[in-house]
Amino acid sequence: MTTRVDILKRRAGVMLPLSSLRHESDCGIGDVSCLPGLFDWMKTAGLSVYQVLPLNDLAPADSCPYTALSAFALDWAYISLRDVPEIRDNVALRAEFECSLCSKQAERLRKSRRVRFKEVREFKRRWLEAAFRSFDPSSSRGAALRAFCEENAGWLKDYALFRTLKESFAWSTWTSWPEGLKLRHAGALEKAAEEHRSRVAFFQYLQWVIREQWEDVRKEAAARGILLYGDIPFGLSLESADVWSRQEDFDFSATMGAPPDQYSATGQAWGLPAYRWDKMEAEGHAWWRARVRQAAGLYDLFRLDHAVGYFRTWLIREGHEENGFDNSGDDVKKARGERFFRMTLEEGGASRPIGEDLGLIPPFVHDVLDGLGTPGYKVSRWEMEEEEPERFKDPEDFPPLSLATTGNHDTSTLADWWGGLEPEQRDAYWAMVRGNPEPAEPAPRFGAKVHAAILGKIYASGSALVVLPFQDLFASRERINVPGTIGPHNWAYRTGTTVDQLRSDPRFGRKTILLKRLAESSSRV
Repeated sequence: MTTRVDILKRRAGVMLPLSSLRHESDCGIGDVSCLPGLFDWMKTAGLSVYQVLPLNDLAPADSCPYTALSAFALDWAYISLRDVPEIRDNVALRAEFECSLCSKQAERLRKSRRVRFKEVREFKRRWLEAAFRSFDPSSSRGAALRAFCEENAGWLKDYALFRTLKESFAWSTWTSWPEGLKLRHAGALEKAAEEHRSRVAFFQYLQWVIREQWEDVRKEAAARGILLYGDIPFGLSLESADVWSRQEDFDFSATMGAPPDQYSATGQAWGLPAYRWDKMEAEGHAWWRARVRQAAGLYDLFRLDHAVGYFRTWLIREGHEENGFDNSGDDVKKARGERFFRMTLEEGGASRPIGEDLGLIPPFVHDVLDGLGTPGYKVSRWEMEEEEPERFKDPEDFPPLSLATTGNHDTSTLADWWGGLEPEQRDAYWAMVRGNPEPAEPAPRFGAKVHAAILGKIYASGSALVVLPFQDLFASRERINVPGTIGPHNWAYRTGTTVDQLRSDPRFGRKTILLKRLAESSSRV
């Protein structure tokens, strides 16, 4: 039996989208071949947790990892083309592929400051289609693919057909498809699956390839003592295989969001279909159990997005004057959430859940998480003393059962946050960092001194886990996402360096030494 991850062991880690990574011959997006090099650098820097954003499959032009086509399928853009056996072991095909990496298109994608998702996927799709054409179903790999399809039939069959039909219907919403396909009549589904048999098989093949490569990633991480920290999004896009195939589990008269809180005076409207929690729970949460089991198979830790939503969900109904929660009474809400989080521990096996408990959080949420030994989040910039709300809480007072950080994928970077603070707030935070009860001196401008001091304070946190955004480790100002905005600036962040340069370039050596020293001094190595 695999030993369960010790959630109270002191560790430090980094959060960085896989898509953001670079290597010398990438195709314009980070892929699994970047990770061994990243892991080697992490070891040098004393980091032992790698947090990724959701890796789920997206539509060709999409970049937001929280609007996936499937709760289970992984994005095949993360496949390392060089390591696909049908390319690697086919002399002619490999030669063509290597030549394509020298093309102007590949060079432009590789040098781009941002991930050009649509172009990248188009480039990779052509080579993956060529790989599939050379695939021999009668070989031992053919038998392995068939075994994978059987093992994952609960989601893979619907996903591959859905993905094929979306493409066939020019990516129109499934609610506009012919009645038989929209309402999933057995005869219509069988006819479509037969008509598109080869394309359905192609998308099944892609899922098998990315899972095979991720298994290698897990081995590489384990060999270096690094934990992989994944993400289970709370909601699902209407345009997902799961919503199409499980329509009875959703209330299409409402969408989900978040109520007004200290971060948003108007609340949030996500436009995601609402869950029918009563029905899903009456069926034993079979779908959620499968999601958790899959996460446990991919990661050592997994983040449960919007933890409070499992207790009570904010619903928005078109034409109604007031929005509200889908249940009432603290005891009812607490009981629902507790049942859900107990289930995640049962299905997680050796892997451990972490609850993303940011926003307006009722006390019973923390009571449940603490009682079940599930960490929540402590974002230092948002942690204030209850009795003195103008004072920042010292991270050294954070409970061990928590994850401390400087920000997340939706926040500004540490450097930009510091520059945008009101002088009184900046002075108050600096006083906390310096260990003074009251501001004794004006806070300096953001620079090496401030950066090192803040990192030192976070590393000294009482939290067992410290996981910081990559940008904040290096004092970068480029952010991942700006909530409430749409455009190419979101989700397309790429590091300014390759994984090999992180280990070899003297420009990054000083910061790496600092991180290793902080990890050692805070007992996180």
